[in-house]
Amino acid sequence: MQKDMIALSRRNLLKGVSSAAVCSGVLGALAASRAQAQDITNVRVLSVEDPFFFSLKAMLPDFEKETGIKVELESLSYDALQARLVSAFVANTSDADVIAVDQMWLGQYLDNGWIVSLNDHIAKDPDIDLADFIPEVLYSSNMWRGQIATLPVAAYAQGVMYRKDMFEALGVVAPPTETSDAWTWTAYIDTLKKLEGKTFKDVPVFPTVVCGSQPSPIVHMFTQISASHGASWFKSFPAQPWDFEPMLSGPAWEKSIEVYRELYRLSPPEAINYVWFDAGTRFAKGDIGMFYWWTPYFYLIKNSGYMTGSKSSVMDVYATAALPKAEGIAQTISVGGWSLGVPASSAKQAAGYAFIKWATSKATQKKMGLWPDLNYQFSDFGRASLYEDKDLKAVYPYLDVQYRMMKQGNGKVTRPPVPGYTALESVFGLTLNQLLTGSEAPAPALERANSLFASILKGNFMIPYQKESYDDTLDGAKALIGKLANS
Repeated sequence: MQKDMIALSRRNLLKGVSSAAVCSGVLGALAASRAQAQDITNVRVLSVEDPFFFSLKAMLPDFEKETGIKVELESLSYDALQARLVSAFVANTSDADVIAVDQMWLGQYLDNGWIVSLNDHIAKDPDIDLADFIPEVLYSSNMWRGQIATLPVAAYAQGVMYRKDMFEALGVVAPPTETSDAWTWTAYIDTLKKLEGKTFKDVPVFPTVVCGSQPSPIVHMFTQISASHGASWFKSFPAQPWDFEPMLSGPAWEKSIEVYRELYRLSPPEAINYVWFDAGTRFAKGDIGMFYWWTPYFYLIKNSGYMTGSKSSVMDVYATAALPKAEGIAQTISVGGWSLGVPASSAKQAAGYAFIKWATSKATQKKMGLWPDLNYQFSDFGRASLYEDKDLKAVYPYLDVQYRMMKQGNGKVTRPPVPGYTALESVFGLTLNQLLTGSEAPAPALERANSLFASILKGNFMIPYQKESYDDTLDGAKALIGKLANS
């Protein structure tokens, strides 16, 4: 990237100022870097190509028109993005001014000083409307040790999708749209069994579909069940004191594996190799009765294939429902998604923050949701107000269901975003994949995984944990949000 920048007069900087609040906020953020007197003519953004990428890309002319700043947006695969970012961070090079950050990378990136805290930017920004963000989303995906390091561009929870027409034709009671003590994983499986061996419109029905591919896809889907059953990865996290002794054993874990095994039995056998999108696109083919998955699939299944724009056979005949819970245990829903952060190595940090503020603003996110191309493929809102927006609800009638799932979320429990997570996920994903196809009892397999977890954590100096703990609770996150919002 070009390092030298041309000096800019104040008159040219303010040229083209719009009366819109978003533009005012952007220019205000840029003015914070006036000491460098830099000419900010472009920002580089590195992103994963999840659904938000397509609608965000379509909105870029708005940002460029309002600010005069050209956006160089590049997309990579999940693994390629992480590898490129880590390589640039280690080399301390300025590879981008804004980056897409998976929640699982947040602790490592912030602890290593690879990305900057946004606390100061937010505290000085009267237009960010931080209080509009869903606290459970910020807590799960954007906060680490009292710092807001990123802001959510696409927030995900998990929920249920089912075929309304199939359920009605076969006399199966539809699942509820709100969490209840009666809507348990046992009830969920009992409902699926009523579809077992049936045909619908002369096509054999598979009751459900799961992800079996390891390491990441199966962990993403399975850990929703384990979190519902109250299983914990570690002895004490995220509340203090932090103690990373692994806890992959006991009835909650074993019951969760039994449930997932049964779901796989009721799925197409090839699901053992399914990654994230495979499960969603299989449901869109029309021979699956019901499944649960990340909430982006609430809209992705309207397409035949991933982001194709071709209508699927289920586009007008599916509905969404609440996620099941375990008997006698309060529901915990996995919350994740993608957020935007500013690399510490960037020479354009104020401009980077300005882009993040714009991309995660209420106005931009609504426009992304109402972008009609590809059959309206974005409803991953991190702001509470957008779930009440009449225009958006007309396009995405499931927003009430999705919002309730968000409000029960805790991403720090379901898949703890601790340094070294990727290595832990590799071990866990392989173990789960083998348990789906083998006959081994859950207990010994979990004990082996637990032992490998301990070795990895010791190698990363997390057992015994020698750094200072942080009391990372939702209440603490809400207090920080309130403090920054009222600064």
